[in-house]
Amino acid sequence: MAGRFPFSGLPRGWYVAATSDELARRSVVARRYFGRDLVLFRTESGVARMADAHCPHLGAHLGHGGTVEGETLRCPFHGFRFDGDGACVATPSGGRPPARAQLRTWPLRERSGLVLAWFDAEDKAPDWEVPALATEGWTRLGWKTYDVNTHPQETTENSVDFGHFTQVHNFLSARMTRAVATDGPLLRSGYVIERSLDMIGLPKRGVRAEFEVSVWGLGYSLVELQLPRFGLRYRLFVLPIPVDEEHIELRLACAGERRMGPLGLVFRNILLKAFSFEVEEDIPIWNRKVYRDVPALAPGDEPVAVYRRWARQFYPPPRDAGDRAAPMLDT
Repeated sequence: MAGRFPFSGLPRGWYVAATSDELARRSVVARRYFGRDLVLFRTESGVARMADAHCPHLGAHLGHGGTVEGETLRCPFHGFRFDGDGACVATPSGGRPPARAQLRTWPLRERSGLVLAWFDAEDKAPDWEVPALATEGWTRLGWKTYDVNTHPQETTENSVDFGHFTQVHNFLSARMTRAVATDGPLLRSGYVIERSLDMIGLPKRGVRAEFEVSVWGLGYSLVELQLPRFGLRYRLFVLPIPVDEEHIELRLACAGERRMGPLGLVFRNILLKAFSFEVEEDIPIWNRKVYRDVPALAPGDEPVAVYRRWARQFYPPPRDAGDRAAPMLDT
């Protein structure tokens, strides 16, 4: 593709299209992802669905005025109704629906308070899954969303780019506790940081934070966080989804253990604020940087090379005859 990101299309995988809280029963929500207009809806029985947004009859946008009737989505223009598989099951005339009145639907999974949609540029079915997390004993998710001029591979790479932690985020220290390792669509790493609490008004206080990172594809990163000093555990989610090939919607989500009672939500919101502050330091860089296909990596950048080799599996074969060169470390 042309532009800042020389990837061969958008990466396949699971992406969070909504939180469960955003998609109430019988609700209809318009979205634009993967360069397409889409519609999310939840049926009367509570099943989440996603489909292309435009009615195959005469092109009305189902996300603007469309309604849920039972287990079907009703078009606001002529009343055509579509089931969860996209088949037209009723028309106002009562006659047999046209054979071509088929609405494209997308594979969805609803897990851990998140609604995940499967994208594959070649329309292949999902061949791996994001595991469900137990939610009992955890708060509901709090979240914040950003529009960023970048690509999912760039934001997800930050989880293994340990060199930027002290330079961009001014952590007092940062070190790896688990080497980056890959297993099919899963990448794992671990690290510990020490940082001040100036972003929440406590500049003379510091805190040690321990992180275990699990990345499933380029659209779903789970960060399990412990703050030993306070005896707190959290789940942080970094969830980019492509709007098109150079823009993403970036959602941050956070849940904490419930054992602190009402204070659990207070501390969850404080952590989400701190997490958002750090991401907002990254956004100006993401908005303007270009992707170096063959970067001049330095000692300490080995995790980036591992990550980039792992990320290749999520793309269609390159359009040109030659594959992208492997990242090299300067010696």
